[in-house]
Amino acid sequence: MSIDTISFKHWTPLRVLGILACWLLIVIAMAVAVAIASGCGSNTPPATNGSITLTWSTLDRNQQPATCAQVSAKSVALRLRNRASGAIVATAFPCEASPGTAEVAAGTYDVAIELNAADGSKLATAPDQPGVAITAGRITRLVPVTFTASTETSLVLTIATSIATNCQSPPGGAGITGTTLTLIHVGDGCAPVTFTRQRGTEQRGSYTVRCSGPSVVACIERDETLTASVPPGPYALHVVGKLGPADCWVRDDTFQVPPPSGRPLVHPVGLVHQTMPGC
Repeated sequence: MSIDTISFKHWTPLRVLGILACWLLIVIAMAVAVAIASGCGSNTPPATNGSITLTWSTLDRNQQPATCAQVSAKSVALRLRNRASGAIVATAFPCEASPGTAEVAAGTYDVAIELNAADGSKLATAPDQPGVAITAGRITRLVPVTFTASTETSLVLTIATSIATNCQSPPGGAGITGTTLTLIHVGDGCAPVTFTRQRGTEQRGSYTVRCSGPSVVACIERDETLTASVPPGPYALHVVGKLGPADCWVRDDTFQVPPPSGRPLVHPVGLVHQTMPGC
């Protein structure tokens, strides 16, 4: 009797099946390991998005470094227009978080960049960056930008009496011949700002607040505006409409100038008639 006969004669069908099952499991495990190592059978699609990153800084009107808080900036907004489809992609970064990075679908874009206040109003812009190519799986760095924004708010004053016009003679008008204006930044004293006078599209000169004493200018009509840039904070205003030497129309007012938001503060001043000789 041969050795082979001795070796296998005691093997039962169940034992044979067990040995074959073990070999089958080994083969399957090896195939799975090879598939994982080679990426075969993966359902992960290839990357279709890339990323853009932008670095920015802010300056005030005097070209000095300014913080986001000083210019009341909340965010840096990007508007990307896809050149192929025309689709618009909008994204924004917190102003303090330079540099900012965002994921964007691959393509070629024209990029517009703004510095915005908390309410979304525009404080400043940077030059557009056209033809920016974004590649899948890669980071594209935009050209760093510097925003120039104001730390002050535009204050617009209008002055009116209770009569139809400020400057015409009575009875059709208030008869004002001259105007003075004093502006105090509460806590800081006199605010020696220069207001630009304008009536519609017509420039009508200026008015400078003098701390040594108010200057008298010709009557300011009710449809004129006086515009100046002032720091935020509380203010006291004293306006006089004169009839010759007499202070016949007067207003003392207080108001709060908010931090800059890209929008002017329009403050109407209603003069009150004084019952005194010469008025």
